[in-house]
Amino acid sequence: MATDKPQIVLDLEKIEAAASTPAFEYPRTWLSDKIEWVIDLIGGLVNWVWLLLVLIIVSNVLMRYVLSTNYVWIEEIQWHIYAVGFMIGIGYTLRHDGHVRVDVVAALLKPRTRAIFEFLGIVLFILPLVVLMISYAIPFVERSWVRNEVSSAPGGLSNRWAIKSVIIVAFVLIGLAASARLLRVGAFLMGKPAAQDMR
Repeated sequence: MATDKPQIVLDLEKIEAAASTPAFEYPRTWLSDKIEWVIDLIGGLVNWVWLLLVLIIVSNVLMRYVLSTNYVWIEEIQWHIYAVGFMIGIGYTLRHDGHVRVDVVAALLKPRTRAIFEFLGIVLFILPLVVLMISYAIPFVERSWVRNEVSSAPGGLSNRWAIKSVIIVAFVLIGLAASARLLRVGAFLMGKPAAQDMR
C-alpha cells in the first residue's frame, strides 16, 4: 500500500533574495560613527592575521612533511593567531550586524518593536556580559603576568599573558560595538528617522 508523502518544494530564488536583503538600518549619530570607525580600523588591521595564519600553516606542513621537523612554538602561534582573529572578529561582526539572530522572527516584527527588543538585548545581556567578562579577565591576565606564565609544552611560547589579554581587548571592542548600536537604536526610538527613510 503506497502512501503519498507531501513533497516540500523550496523556491531557492526567494530564499536567496530574503538572505541577501540588508538588515534594518538604524539612524547614525556622530558618536556611533566615531566608535564604528575605530572598530572598522581595528577589524581591518586584524583581518590580515588570516593571511599570516595561512602562511604559517603552509610553512608548518612543509617543514613537517618535507624536512621531517616540527616545532611546538609554531603550532602554538597558529592557535594564538586564530584566537586573535576570532576574538577581535566578534566585535567587528556585531558592529556590522553580521551576528546570528533569528531573522525569520525579526523580519516579521515592526521596526519599533524590533528596536525595543534590540535595545533590551544590548542593555540586559550584551553589556552586562562584557562587564562580567572584563572583570574576570583582568585578574586572569594579571596572574599570568605576575607568574611569568609560559606554555606547559616543551619548546612552547612564553609570555602567556599576551594571548590572555586578547580576551580583555575583544570584550572592550564588543562593548564599544554594542554601545554604538545602542546609540543608533536609541536615536531611532527617540524619533530620528531610520537610514531607509532618509534616502
